[in-house]
Amino acid sequence: MILIVLIISFILDSIISNFISLSSIFFPLFTLMSLIIIYPYFNSYKNKFYLTCFTIGMLYDLIYTDTIVIHAFLFLLIGFIITKLNLVLSNNYVNVAIMGIISIVIYRLIAYGLLLITASVNFNIMHLFKSIYSSLILNILYVSILYIITDRISYRLKIKKAN
Repeated sequence: MILIVLIISFILDSIISNFISLSSIFFPLFTLMSLIIIYPYFNSYKNKFYLTCFTIGMLYDLIYTDTIVIHAFLFLLIGFIITKLNLVLSNNYVNVAIMGIISIVIYRLIAYGLLLITASVNFNIMHLFKSIYSSLILNILYVSILYIITDRISYRLKIKKAN
């Protein structure tokens, strides 16, 4: 189930970004959101989860952004945050949406900070806020729907996941 969710999210990132312009209020980060969904299926294997986050981030770098390790470390950091949030929040619809919001905000803040440090172009703070709210709508909807689907499939197939 983990591999299926990651592959679907990875492909949907590409498909949706082809149909939606970058200036739209919908900006997909489905691969990042899939990390929230797959974490409970790792149960107590946090190291495998971190390796998965790093690997997916590396693939995301190579295919979508043409960089080497920026997203790999960003996805690994978000994976670490997801593990800590799962200690505090239970695994249900509302908390998955909250984890999605926190993950997107942290991801965008760090990516914005890295762009300010490394880029020769100046970005204003309004660009940061636009990137956050344009990411929230579509991705929270996606992570909520994906949670419902995977929860029902895992219940029917009796796939155990951590709560």
